[in-house]
Amino acid sequence: MVNRLQDKVVVVTGATSGIGLEIARYSVSEGANVVISGRRENEGKKIASQLGEKCRFITCDVLHEDQICTLVEDTFGYYGKIDAMFNNAGAPDFVRNIEDISYEKIRHSIDLLLTSVIIGTREVAKVMSKQKCGSIVNTASIAGHWGGCGGSVYSAAKAGVIHFSKVTSLELAKNKIRVNSISPGAIITEIFGVGQKLSGEKLSLSDDHLKSGDAFNEFQPIPRAGLPEDIANLAIYLASDESSFVTGQDFVVDGGLLAGRPLNVASESFKKINQSLKSF
Repeated sequence: MVNRLQDKVVVVTGATSGIGLEIARYSVSEGANVVISGRRENEGKKIASQLGEKCRFITCDVLHEDQICTLVEDTFGYYGKIDAMFNNAGAPDFVRNIEDISYEKIRHSIDLLLTSVIIGTREVAKVMSKQKCGSIVNTASIAGHWGGCGGSVYSAAKAGVIHFSKVTSLELAKNKIRVNSISPGAIITEIFGVGQKLSGEKLSLSDDHLKSGDAFNEFQPIPRAGLPEDIANLAIYLASDESSFVTGQDFVVDGGLLAGRPLNVASESFKKINQSLKSF
């Protein structure tokens, strides 16, 4: 099988764990030269060593504009091009109550989740505009579509990522640069206290606690855990030439959660409503 990203140069932020790490793994396996980045230098270097000679690590804290600029500059300086960039770095925001939201927390969340995506897109667009080609993929979230999947600031920032990606895609299409976003659902990563380890071990559907069960049945139509590889499979498509006519889209990968409730679940709710009304 021909490698789908053969000799392409791919940059992934937030790549020392979870979704970013899986995208990096898949990209290398598909023939790409991959630059991974993150704040944790020791972990990043270990991962780059594990992934082999086609992977390099550059330290980058996306809260700092200059470090994002350096990431793009150094990558271009080394390879002479950038074919795909995944603005993936982020972290959960566990603030749930409006009264607990401080200015500092707002700024931190917005800068981490949205501003970093804007800066990353701006910088790599400079390179891709000269090339007249490129794919930018930004990590959003179902929280950007639907209330109750994250805190208010987190959700607002992710909604911003989705719309920023769409609007920017219109501006950059003339230079044959594609911009899309991916909105993961409940993907099991280190955020949940489990996930990939630097030893190379990772979660798979063979793990009993990730198979069908009441927890997943109640949460989403597809009764299993979402895994980083579910996002990576889509990411590879968006980075490849297979998606050359795809831009300005947000791709939801959530096991069917946003599609609605299965009829049998809705029917149970309607039964309870009918029973309640009969009491009047």
